[in-house]
Amino acid sequence: MAGPLDGLVVIDASWGMPAAISTMMLADYGARVVKLERPGGPVDADSALRKSTDRGKWSVEADLNTPEGRAVAERLLAGADVFVESFGTGRAEALGLGYDRIHELFPELVYCSVTGYGNDGPLAGRPGYEALLNARLGQMAEQGGHRDGPIFMGHPTVSYGTAFITTIGILAALRARKLNGAGQKVDTSLLDGMLAISSMNWWWNEKDISYLARSGNQKGFGNKRLITDPFQCADGKWLIPHTGGPGSYKRMMELLGFGEQTQTIAGPEMAVPLDDVELDIARNKVPQAFRSRPRDEWLELFHAADIAALPVLHPEETFADDQVIYAEVAIDLPDAEHGTLRQIGPVIRFEKSSPATPEPAPGVGAHNERVGEITRSPLWAPVPAGEAIGAPLQGVRILDFSSYFATGFGARLLSDLGADVIKIEPLVGDQMRPLGDLFEAANRGKRNIALDLRTAEGQEIAHRLVAEADVVMQNYRPGKAEKIGLGYEQLRSINPDLIYAYLPGFGSSGPKSMLKSFAPLVSGLVGLNFEGAGAGNAPIRRVIGNEDLYNGFLGAVTVLLALHHRANTGAGQYVESPQLHSSLFVISEHSATPDGAAVPAHQLDSQQMGLSPLYRLYRTADGWIAIAVFGDAAFDRLASALDLAGLAADERFMSTAARAANADALADLLTARFAELGSAQAFTLLDGNRVPAEIPLDYPIMPELLWEEWAVESGRVVEHHHPEYGWSREVGMVIHLSETPGRFKGGSPRLGQDSADILGELGYSADRVATLLETACGRPAVAAAAAKEA
Repeated sequence: MAGPLDGLVVIDASWGMPAAISTMMLADYGARVVKLERPGGPVDADSALRKSTDRGKWSVEADLNTPEGRAVAERLLAGADVFVESFGTGRAEALGLGYDRIHELFPELVYCSVTGYGNDGPLAGRPGYEALLNARLGQMAEQGGHRDGPIFMGHPTVSYGTAFITTIGILAALRARKLNGAGQKVDTSLLDGMLAISSMNWWWNEKDISYLARSGNQKGFGNKRLITDPFQCADGKWLIPHTGGPGSYKRMMELLGFGEQTQTIAGPEMAVPLDDVELDIARNKVPQAFRSRPRDEWLELFHAADIAALPVLHPEETFADDQVIYAEVAIDLPDAEHGTLRQIGPVIRFEKSSPATPEPAPGVGAHNERVGEITRSPLWAPVPAGEAIGAPLQGVRILDFSSYFATGFGARLLSDLGADVIKIEPLVGDQMRPLGDLFEAANRGKRNIALDLRTAEGQEIAHRLVAEADVVMQNYRPGKAEKIGLGYEQLRSINPDLIYAYLPGFGSSGPKSMLKSFAPLVSGLVGLNFEGAGAGNAPIRRVIGNEDLYNGFLGAVTVLLALHHRANTGAGQYVESPQLHSSLFVISEHSATPDGAAVPAHQLDSQQMGLSPLYRLYRTADGWIAIAVFGDAAFDRLASALDLAGLAADERFMSTAARAANADALADLLTARFAELGSAQAFTLLDGNRVPAEIPLDYPIMPELLWEEWAVESGRVVEHHHPEYGWSREVGMVIHLSETPGRFKGGSPRLGQDSADILGELGYSADRVATLLETACGRPAVAAAAAKEA
């Protein structure tokens, strides 16, 4: 079957992982993506990374530095819907491919620019490599590792975050074009990707509310009744539990042998801090207790007690997981080197627009003779006479029945882009409400109604809402929605055009489908903790970025794809995007052979210094320096800057392939040279010779960044007054559309704050509204909860 983007034409002139992943996502779901590649292709044309990110695409050679190459590009753009470039600030204009000129030639084209730090602001000119951004903005200090000092981040979380928001921006701009007939510019950047990921954990509010302890002996979850770390078991294998479910903390302590020393809490456990004895047990004695049994025995005990827990695996081991096999999300593609490569394929499940299996990545120039076949499909033709719109999702109504972070975060991203999102909460509120920063990040800008969905009245109200909605999003465990009248078949009978987006933990069926899913359990299952640990090391406690964020991003993509399918065909449908699938997607760069051998796109070294001698950290005489040196010209500049005249002439280092073959020798030479220099001196030498480098910050920059005026002026940071949290600053708009921008619509709603207005919109009389506020909408319960929060 054709995917939801069948007929869409995308011209991809980008380099780098974020844009490549974004266009891979578009290709996975049916778009014709044409890569514009320099003659002969890149030096890594046969790399494992390219085999993943370029699958399903076409390849056309064009030297964009020549009139002939630019003519090829313009010929392709004439039949395209989307153009993606990542040349760097000012470079597109120098090539004659800048937005202003291209928009004048092709006003219906969606033009997407992916940069390091955006096209304006004080950082716009800095080199746009993920590791350098991680160094400059303190991400290397935020993620812990196995040694002191900055840690090179083995999992490319910023690249994936940037890829997600790039895809969301493109799909949103295409949605706007369906309404107003015009193309526009989509600006995204590594900076925006980092901010989007940081929105989960970083904000400022005058009451200093946060679910994380930032300092002190109990850094992390502090004295909260929450345990979710990797633990080594008796057989040397690792698992991660999570005590976030009702009563889970007490039940886990009983299994570990600490039940008599642990309080029984009536109500939400996380609302009651640990006492001193419990704190010592949680942070110091629990790790030893896990070593008393093998992993499989612990998992069996935990699952029987309805406690969330999963094994911690390496990425290649994930392909053998029973739920992954059941879900059939892995694909086998022919490969000249390995015979067959197993990759994570399209991960979203569509009822009516399932995509075909992608073709293997093309050879460079494989489609040079097929340029004339590129033409826009009538399905994607702009409307001839459009309407004026203020936001790309104007007129879209989404009902958010979810709890916790992931699904709500996806709905919030769509709210930022103009959708009217109504969050439906139980009368006692979302279990995440006590965690202010998480609740705010997932729910700002939404309207709110409290409903008792266990009652006939509550279900009637929900069904009236569904009758007027475009999208329903929910993440109940399988079977629960049907019990309260919210199953897909039940709602489709009310609204046949409905898009029903189900974002469970593991899927609607399968061996793990009934298990609880919390971050970072699924991250551990798919290998992120080992990916960030370095070769041969034990898994690290946490990688920046997790399944809650990724599932929210992919949930937003899922809804946008389904909206496009409905716009093109008139049909709503059921779509499914589990947390497991979004977590699998973010190891897309890693492949395996059919017998389970790893074929990684990159491998962090055991010292957590980097991925290669030229993309890594080095110790200096007084600190650290991070470098990103790619290509022969950059290597020559590095040798010159460091006064290593013989380096570039050494036959061991005269080409990319030679440098890779002699990586250890090159790293030793550079290690010795950087040890002779101070960090500031090294940076001055490198930066002055146009060698990409940064001095790693030794603390996270996020608290400071929230107070940068340029960040506020660009909309990346917003300030507002919240009735519960007081004055607040948080991450704002991370997707920038030139003509139909998103906007901040206010902070997270109070429980039931819009119940009366929403009931009135549904046609209930004033008297009936008053009655419902005392029954199905539970004003007494809402008032009691509000009083408790205050």
